[in-house]
Order: sequence, then C-alpha cells, then structure tokens
Amino acid sequence: MKPLETDLHLHLDGSLSAKVVRQLAGQIGYDLEGQDIRKLISVGENCESLIDYLKCFDLPGRLLQTAEALELAAMDLTQRLAAQGLLLAEIRFAPQLHMKKGLTGQQVVEAVIRGMNRGLGSSSMKAGLLLCAMVNGPDRENEETFELAASYLGKGVVGVDIAGPEGLVPMSHFEPLFKGAYKNGIPFTIHAGETGNFENIIKAVHYGARRIGHGCAAIQSEVCMDLLKKEKITLEMCVVSNLQTRAVPSIKEHPLKAFYDRGIRVTYNTDNMTVSDTSLEKEAELIRRHMGFLPEDLVQMNRYALEGAFLENAEKEKIIAFFDKNNYNET
Repeated sequence: MKPLETDLHLHLDGSLSAKVVRQLAGQIGYDLEGQDIRKLISVGENCESLIDYLKCFDLPGRLLQTAEALELAAMDLTQRLAAQGLLLAEIRFAPQLHMKKGLTGQQVVEAVIRGMNRGLGSSSMKAGLLLCAMVNGPDRENEETFELAASYLGKGVVGVDIAGPEGLVPMSHFEPLFKGAYKNGIPFTIHAGETGNFENIIKAVHYGARRIGHGCAAIQSEVCMDLLKKEKITLEMCVVSNLQTRAVPSIKEHPLKAFYDRGIRVTYNTDNMTVSDTSLEKEAELIRRHMGFLPEDLVQMNRYALEGAFLENAEKEKIIAFFDKNNYNET
C-alpha cells in the first residue's frame, strides 16, 4: 500500500516544470531554440559535486525575477504536488535571489504565497513556505530574509532555512541568525552535514534546529547520531540528490536505513524535483528496492515527516489524525 506522503524538503527553483520554463523563457526573450530544456535544468548523470549540481539553478534564477513568474512557478508546482496526492508539502526558496530586477522581499514572498494558494485551490493538500537565507549571501540580506519570515509567519510562511554551498562560510558564523530565530519563535531547519561535516549538524541542533536538511555526515559520529535520536530531530533526507552531489558514494552506502534502524526520525524527500529528475514516488521505490524498507516503514517515515512539519499544532494534529485513520487502520 502506498502511504499518504509528505515532502518536507523541496526547493521551488529546482522544481520548475518544462512547461513553465518555456513560458517564462519566452517572456524574457531567452532563446531555447535547439536546446534541450532537460539538460539545462536537470543534472544528468555526470554530476561530480554539490557545486556542479548548483549550476542547474542558473536558468531558473534568471527566469524567476518578476512577481508574475514567481506566482506562476509556485502555482504550477503546488498543483503538480496536489495531483500526486501529497498530504503536505513545504516549499522553500530564497527571496534574496529573486530581487535582481527590482522586486522587494515583500513582493517576492507575497507572489509565492499567492501562487501556492492558487495551486492548492480546492485540493485537500496542505502547504507552507520556508524562506532560505544563503550561505554565500550577504549578512544583511540573510537578516532581512529572517525578518520577512517573522512578518509572514502563519500567513503562508512556516519557517526558515539556510541553503547554498555548505562549508563556504563556517556554520558558527550563522549562530546569531538562528539564535535570533529561536528567540522569536520562528521554526527552522538547517542544511547541514550534506558535504561531510557532522560537526555542522551538532552545531545546528545546539542553535535550536528541530530539523536538519540532509544530515548524511551524521553516520560518521556516534555522538551526533545519539544527539539526533535523543533530541528527536527530523532528518530531511533526499537520496537521489545525495547520490548526484556525491554526498554519499553509492546507494548501498547511503545512511538512511542505518539511521532509521537506530531510531532516528528520518524522512525521504525530493530536494529538487526537476534538477534531480525525481518525485516522492521515485524516492520511495528506490529506497524500497535498494534498502529493504517495507511498506510499514514508509508509513512510519511519513508520520515522522508530519510530526516534524512546521504547521501550527492544531492543524498538525488534524492532519496526523487523518493520516493515522487512512494508514494504520489498513496495515
């Protein structure tokens, strides 16, 4: 039985459909004639690193510079997720990356909220937005992103994150940013341990993160794994993406199953549906086939995802009750 699924780790700019890319490219006069759109926005089989992977965001970054483009992209993605039958999705993006042609941060966020709400329409799926600061972004822009999150919290935005090339700037540099978010009651996840540094995961948890994006490097440290289990931290794992960026050398060496067996709250997610050419269904089939997960394990991971979601508690309880009724009563 296929469980009701939740995607906690999904980037807007990495999940544009080919249809939206064509439409937006036409609007800015970007010539796609003779070019393979898939090769422009999907990583393919020759990716060697996270830096390589991030090159696929160049074109989406050029396309998503107007309120209309952002609204269209968010609407299209949300519609596609709802059509896949997802129960909940959290979509993340970095407002500062979409202000190169004059939009304010407020205009960016409001456009994505409008698109998300339009995409949800009358579907039963729930969705929320995570605003990302950038590892390689100016401090003031990152601070403004967190200020925006505080302004729109509960109005479409559910939390914050920091993304980008992990390790370019030491994690400790961002401690004041996250300590401030913690003080202001803004839920946050942090991309950490994607590129081999388990100490970043430990620091993120100490800053107050309740979720970790990727977290593969935790497998290197008993202390780190014990901390994740003790604090009931949710790991947002993205297997296809991790293989493509070389965060792990092979599917057999991916730590998802080891974490799960240890009692760590792992979840499976897509990261970037288009860049990685993946979906939750593909991720689930991959880990079932290569890691030996049973249907009930997939159900448990999706329950972990719901429990770790940044929804308001009353709404979260309703969704979990619905999930339990439609899963555990049949397995």
